[in-house]
Amino acid sequence: MKLPMPGAPGGRAHSGAFTLGGPGPCPKALRASLSGLLQLLASVPRGRLDARPHPAGTRPGPPGTPPRDIPQAAFVSSVFSSVLFPLSPTLAPSGRKVPKLVFSRKGLKPMDHNGLADPYVKLHLLPGASKANKLRTKTLRNTLNPTWNETLTYYGITDEDMIRKTLRISVCDEDKFRHNEFIGETRVPLKKLKPNHTKTFSICLEKQLPVDKTEDKSLEERGRILISLKYSSQKQGLLVGIVRCAHLAAMDANGYSDPYVKTYLKPDVDKKSKHKTAVKKKTLNPEFNEEFCYEIKHGDLAKKTLEVTVWDYDIGKSNDFIGGVVLGISAKGECLKHWFDCLKNRDKRIERWHTLTNALPGAVLSD
Repeated sequence: MKLPMPGAPGGRAHSGAFTLGGPGPCPKALRASLSGLLQLLASVPRGRLDARPHPAGTRPGPPGTPPRDIPQAAFVSSVFSSVLFPLSPTLAPSGRKVPKLVFSRKGLKPMDHNGLADPYVKLHLLPGASKANKLRTKTLRNTLNPTWNETLTYYGITDEDMIRKTLRISVCDEDKFRHNEFIGETRVPLKKLKPNHTKTFSICLEKQLPVDKTEDKSLEERGRILISLKYSSQKQGLLVGIVRCAHLAAMDANGYSDPYVKTYLKPDVDKKSKHKTAVKKKTLNPEFNEEFCYEIKHGDLAKKTLEVTVWDYDIGKSNDFIGGVVLGISAKGECLKHWFDCLKNRDKRIERWHTLTNALPGAVLSD
């Protein structure tokens, strides 16, 4: 069964978006920004980003990204000896353009023999940094004053992420014949963002900051999945919607995956609860919009657990496990809340983004 597309009749926009950028009005949108000026992290500045509003209007998300989601966008334009930028999470209707910003950077440290640099900016969400959640701008050649005018977008930002995640912004110099060189970085805790405020900050880029050694390395983030749950009184069953995934880990040599999703409602004595979506070829941001029905009494759902796993389809060999998530009474955080919200609200479809990890308790990691 196909789910309705947001923006179409019966569809609705997804929430959970974070935007780096954007002073200026965005109708019916929630904007939040850093609560105060971030303090300098070291005595010697290594460069800074300067962000100023662009008077010419707005631009959509990056090419190749499904336009139907609410963007969590980081706008990065240019780099200098101290960084000036607005930061705001935005909730907006599907397809709405987000105001474009121009970031300037002056006085980048020369990294090449010609006295210039080939800079680019990359973003990670911490903790849980991995290739799946890394975003980067294009490289600008032979300049110490780059201007990017790009929009980098994260999808599926949850309330938990806004509390515990930090955005790491790094500036690097690309080298064709050697390893790319680090220029400087800064970090912005997402919990410092407040609704309905957009401020501009000047922040020094500093030397590489240490990574938290206490972070649990056993759980690696493998992407995000948007799931809908609804208990239908008419069908006397649980409707599980697999809407889409975002920022999936690449499992193939071409830098992509061929993902599909499996669901189980456990305990499953008869082993008949398995459902599987279609395979989407060569993508890390697949759209599924499929819905499965589990016939079950409402009172029995409290004893059940929903396991959702994402796989990479391979021809002639075993399929690769990408990541999974568990919803049910034994879950925690957003997964537990999503399950209870479904139980409390019969006949109401509830959508939530969830983080996929490489570990799934109780699951058999084979297809």
